[in-house]
Amino acid sequence: MKKVLVVEDEKLIRQGIATMIKRSGVPVEEVIECNNGQSAMDVLSKEPIDVVFTDIRMPKMNGIELVQTMQELDNPPLAVAISGYDDFSYAVEMMRHGVREYILKPVEREKLKSILEKLDKEINHQIQDKEKLIALDNQLLKYMLRDKDAKEEDTLLLAQTLQREVGDEYRVVVANAEAGNVSGITLRGVQGGNVYIVASDSLASVGGLKYIGISDVYSSITDLKRAYTQAYTRRGEAFLQNMNMVDYDLPAVPAELLKTAAKLIDANAISARVQLMGVDRPKDLKKEWDSFFIAATRGQIPPKDFVNAINKFVGEFSATYKMTVADKLINPFATDCLGNYREGFISFVLDMQAQLSEALDVDQTTAKINEAIAYINENYARDLNMAVVSNHISMNYSLFSAEFKNITGTNFVTYVKELRMGEAKRLLSETDMKVNEISVKVGYDNEKHFMKSFKAFVGVSPSEYRKNARL
Repeated sequence: MKKVLVVEDEKLIRQGIATMIKRSGVPVEEVIECNNGQSAMDVLSKEPIDVVFTDIRMPKMNGIELVQTMQELDNPPLAVAISGYDDFSYAVEMMRHGVREYILKPVEREKLKSILEKLDKEINHQIQDKEKLIALDNQLLKYMLRDKDAKEEDTLLLAQTLQREVGDEYRVVVANAEAGNVSGITLRGVQGGNVYIVASDSLASVGGLKYIGISDVYSSITDLKRAYTQAYTRRGEAFLQNMNMVDYDLPAVPAELLKTAAKLIDANAISARVQLMGVDRPKDLKKEWDSFFIAATRGQIPPKDFVNAINKFVGEFSATYKMTVADKLINPFATDCLGNYREGFISFVLDMQAQLSEALDVDQTTAKINEAIAYINENYARDLNMAVVSNHISMNYSLFSAEFKNITGTNFVTYVKELRMGEAKRLLSETDMKVNEISVKVGYDNEKHFMKSFKAFVGVSPSEYRKNARL
C-alpha cells in the first residue's frame, strides 16, 4: 500500500502507532499523522489514502463523524477504529458505517501487523481487479476502433467506462509517442500508434505530444469509431505536413494537384522505384523519392494513400531482392513526422541500392571469370596468355589477374600449367603418342621446354612417368 493515515489526538499514542506501522514488515510508502478528524479530512480531500487508523474520541471531529464523512469521497480509504474498552459500543457503530477492523488500546504490535497484512492483501486484490477490468475495457475499445461491432451489452459497459473516465463529452487523440499522466483512457498499439480518449476540456494532459491528430468533440460511445477515424486521419496530416497538431479539417487540395500526385503512387511508379534499386543510379532513385515526399508534404497524397504506397513498395522490394525492411520504415506513423521518416527512408533506399549494386558487380565479375575459365579449358593447347584471355572477356588486365586468383585460388600461369600437365599425364598413361606429339597437344611448341617443365612439375621425365604408369 502507498499511504496510511493515523488519526489520534494523543501525540505519544499516535507516534507509537505510526512507528509500529513502519516497522510491521508490510510495505507502506508513507505514514501521515493527524490529531483530529477535521485535519484528517483536509488530508483526504487533497490526496489518496489507502488505510485510515482513527481514534473514536477526538476534538473538532470524532472518529464516527470522520468515518461517515469519508464515505462521501470518490474513493474512500479502508478504515480501522482504535478504541478503549469503554468505547466498544461506538466501535460496533463505526463498523456499521464501513470500518473494517478495530483495535483495542493499548495497541498490540502483532494485532496491528495482522490487520495491516489483511488490508494490504485486500488492496492488492482491488488493484488487480481494477487492472483486469481496465484491460478488458481497453480490449473492447480497441475492438471497436478496428471496425468491429461490439455486442449491445458490451457497448453499454463501455459507455459507462467512458462516462466514468472522461465525462459527458470526449475527444480522441492519436499520436506515435507516449504521453505522461493522461487524464482519461489510454490505448496503446492501435495501428502502430497510441490512442488517448480524454475529456473535451482536458487536452492539456496531452500537451507535451507533437504531430498529433485530435478529433472533434463527441458524446456518444457509438461515435467512437468516427472520432478515432477523424483523429487518425488528422494524425496522418500532421505527420505528412510536419504540423505539431491538427484538430480541424484541413482545406481541400485542388483536384488537379491530386491527379498529378496520383501518378507518383500508382503501381507502375512504385514498380519503377523497385527496379531502380537494382541499378547503380542513386541520383535518379533519390529524385524519384524526393518527388513522392514533396507531394506528400504539400497534401497532394492523402495519409492512407501514402501508407499504402510505402507498404506496396516494401512488399515488392522484399519479394524482388529477398531483403528485409525495418519495422519503423514499414509503419511510417511510428515516426513522429515526415521530415524524420523521410531522412531515414532515403538513407535506407540508397544504402540498399549500394549493396545491391556491389552484389551485382560481384556477380558480374564471377560470371566473367567463369567465362575465362571455360575459354582456357577449351584453348589451353594454343598459345595462351593472360592478355589474350582478359581481352577475350573484356576485363582490365590487372583486375583480371586479381579476380582470377581470388575466385580460383591460384594465379593464371599456375592454373594453365596444371591444366596442361594434367592432360599430358593422361595422354602418357592412356595413349602411345610420342612425347613430342603430346608436347604440341598440350600447348608446347618446344619439346625440350615441355620436358623440362614436366619434370619440374611432376618430378620425373615424361618417359619415366609413362613407364611408372604402366607397371
